[in-house]
Formats: sequence, structure tokens, C-alpha cells
Amino acid sequence: MTTKVVNAIKYASLNAMVFLALISCEKPIDSVGVDLINNNNFNSSSISTEVVAINKSIDNVPVDSNSGQFLLGVYNDAEFGKLKASIISQLSLPASGEGYTYGTNAKIDSVLVSIPYQATKIDNYADGRPQFSIDSVMGNADNAFNLSIYELNTFLNILDPNDPSKRQVYYSNKVFDKGSTALYSEDFKINPNDTVSYIKRYMSDGITVFDIDTLKQTTKSPSINIPLNENQIKQLFVDTAGSSEFETLDNFQHVFRGLYLEANELANPNSHIVSLNLASANMTIYYSNDEDELETQDLNGNGVNGETGVRVKHQYVFPFGSVKTNFFDRDLTNSKQSGANKLYIQGAAGSMATLDILGSEDLAALRANNWLISDASLTLFVDQNASSNIAPERLFLYNVDDNLQLKDMLTEGKSSVGGDLVLDDNGNPYKYVFKITDYISDVLYENDPAPIYKLGLKVFNSTDEPTGFSDIKIKDFSWNPKGVVLFGNDASFQDKRAKLEISYSEINN
Repeated sequence: MTTKVVNAIKYASLNAMVFLALISCEKPIDSVGVDLINNNNFNSSSISTEVVAINKSIDNVPVDSNSGQFLLGVYNDAEFGKLKASIISQLSLPASGEGYTYGTNAKIDSVLVSIPYQATKIDNYADGRPQFSIDSVMGNADNAFNLSIYELNTFLNILDPNDPSKRQVYYSNKVFDKGSTALYSEDFKINPNDTVSYIKRYMSDGITVFDIDTLKQTTKSPSINIPLNENQIKQLFVDTAGSSEFETLDNFQHVFRGLYLEANELANPNSHIVSLNLASANMTIYYSNDEDELETQDLNGNGVNGETGVRVKHQYVFPFGSVKTNFFDRDLTNSKQSGANKLYIQGAAGSMATLDILGSEDLAALRANNWLISDASLTLFVDQNASSNIAPERLFLYNVDDNLQLKDMLTEGKSSVGGDLVLDDNGNPYKYVFKITDYISDVLYENDPAPIYKLGLKVFNSTDEPTGFSDIKIKDFSWNPKGVVLFGNDASFQDKRAKLEISYSEINN
């Protein structure tokens, strides 16, 4: 509804109600306001206008350490091509008040990189063990991809070298250098039952096992647990333990710059990608050494020498550092993204669309009508014949010219604006509908029209939603790799064409 006209009617009606209440306090409440507006004075109708939509490739997106989600894996799709997602992260020093040392006859027992899955408990197995499903997985989880972990050779700046007052921004297409020899390289696929790790503890000979630790997540939920090459870790972390590189975090991160978790396809490229929260990710060095027990007292209070050369278990936990990022490697060679008529909307860089919803001729004519706009809905239909079946649960619409929120998102909120995926009667992806009434009302208000701008359409991420009325700038983070093929404005699409439908009322003369 046209904002200024609607407000005038609303406040006029309110004043009339107050006036009637004052002069007739005995009048029943439910009759107040009746006949203030004669509905016979209005005609209600609706029109559909053409929507011109154009595909736009997204070369990169910023990847922020605080964005919450990072992708790992390989996904291949006939519509959208191939996406390989690798993770790059600093390590932080372990929290130790006694310095970083390994003691006498130290032997690494195991080195694990641990990344908790985002998982949901769905049941219990017959033996009582909890059963989980892993959240945020796209693709065929039965097909493995190759996962390799390398030492990172690119230094990760926390601050922007060109402006140290700002944090360094890393983009998803930045190429990083890595070591020549992998710390780990194996076929990998997600495992919802990976809830326990077993650590063999060795004597100083490195052969004799004196104990086995059973490690469980405190929540008993699954996690990725990757064993690194112990000899290489010994050279990097044990043999140099007394050096200055472990004295400060800055020294350490200049020498050991981080880990590079690289995903590559195998012979069968139809694998999967998983979204991970790295807040609790770490690398842990489990080791044992020889220590002398302290003197104790017997029952009579006499001093007793402690045993010498007792084997003692230890560990150092290196949390993932404050700088983490993703590298997205896209290959569109075998994709169907011609961009001619259909719209390809995919997150994690990927692609988006720009929409012109009102042509200049239509705009002038519509403004001249001075209608009262009651509803404006933008509807985009899914191409159900497309081979892709990864439609996102929600799309996002915004002012792409200025990279700002739509007015409706601020005044009405997410639930009113919509953009959620609508399924058909068979449960298949069918359409997305956006309510942009306030924006269209302002644009069509003849006396003082708001400027019209192109709309951007992309896959929704949680950081897109404003946190308050002043949060109007769109953040460019995009870690949701799902995608959908939509019908554009080609006449051959008939009733599935992208359309803007405006419902309005006009005053009878």
C-alpha cells in the first residue's frame, strides 16, 4: 500500500474513532468505526508486470573467520559444474603455564586433527550407542573424495598490510602455497559413527604399548579425526621445542604458518561437501615421557623415594587459529549454465541473478494511476526438469545497486518478506515468493517516488538477515553451496515466467 496515502487514511480513521468515542461514550465498542469508509468507493484489482532477469557469475566471496561455516569436499553437478572446497587455518599455541617442553625419552603416541561435525541425534543403536545424522551435507555421502593435509607455506595476516587499522579480508579464490609432502593423504567420506578415538601409549622404545586411551567427545557426537604423520610432526614440533619459535604466538605463526586441508576428486567425482564449524577444531599431539615420581610418605610418616623412570601420558592441544578461510575451486566446463533464458542461483561464490522488475514505460504509467497498493509479490518458479536436486531452502532478495537491504526486510521482517522454498503437492521444489509491498508502494507513489533499483537474487545465508533497523548493508559471505535453476522471463515459459503481481485499489469517481 502506498505508504503516505495509507498513513493518512489510518490516522484519519483513528482520529475519527477517538472523536466518536468522546461524543458517544455509551455507543457499543464493536460499532465504532463502522461506515467510516464506504467500500463501494473503491475498485480492487491486480496486474502482472514483466521481470527482466540476467544471470551473474560470482567470482569470489569474502571468507571471514567469524562467519561460522567452512566447506570441505568435492561436489559435481550437471547443472552447476564441479566445486572443490578446501580449508586453510592457522594454529594457536597450546595453553601451558610451564612452557613448551617434552621431557625425557619423549615419544609421540599419535597426532590427530579433530573437527567436530554438526550432527543431530536421531536414535540409539541396539547396544545403546547414540545414532547421529550429520547436518549440512550436499551430494553423495557414499562416495569418497581425497583429503590431504599439508603444512601451509603462506603467511596469514590478521591485519590488512595496506591499512593495519582493518582486519585482513580473504576471498574464496585466493591461492595458497603448501608444503611438498603431505602430512596425511587418504580417501575420505563422512562417518556419523566416528565418535571414539583410541590412542596407543608407547614406552620409550616406540614399540611396547603400556596403555590405550579411549577418547570420546564430551557430547558423544561424531567428529572428523585425522591422524598426521608422526615423524614429520616430530621434526616440526618436538625437535624444535626449545627454540624461540614457541615463545610467542607471533613467532610460532611466522614459522609454522598453519594447515592446508585440501579436497580433490577421485575417479568418481560425484562425491559430497560438508559444512563445518571450526570453533572447536584443533590439532592434538599425544605423547609420553619418562618422569621420576616425587618423594612420598609411608603410614608412619617416613619419607619414601618415588619410583624413577615412570612412563607418563601427556598431550598438547593446538587450537585452530584466529584466521581461517576457504578456497573454492570451481570448474564450469561441463555445466549447463548457458545463462540464456533460465536463472542459475548457487551459493559458495557460484552465481546469482539481477532483476529489473519495472520497465521505464510501465513505471511512468503505473505512477500516474496513484493506486493504493495492497500487495506486491515477486514469484520465481523452479525448473523441475533440471537435473540438479539441491534447491536451497531459501533465497534472498536485496538492492544490488547499493548492496542494501530492501525496505520490507526492515519494516516487515523475514517472515513477511518470504523467499522460502515452496513445494508442490508431490513434495518437489516448485517456487519462491517474495512480498515486497512497501518497496513497490514507495516506487509507485507519484508525488514523491522512491528511486527504483535492480534487485539481487542469491542463496540465503544467515548473515544476510539484518540484526536491527540500522543494519542495512548486505554482507557478502556465502558458504551455502546449494543451487536451483529458475525460469526467467522468456515467453516460452508461459505461466512459469518470472512475474511481479501487484494488487491495488483505486478510488471510484
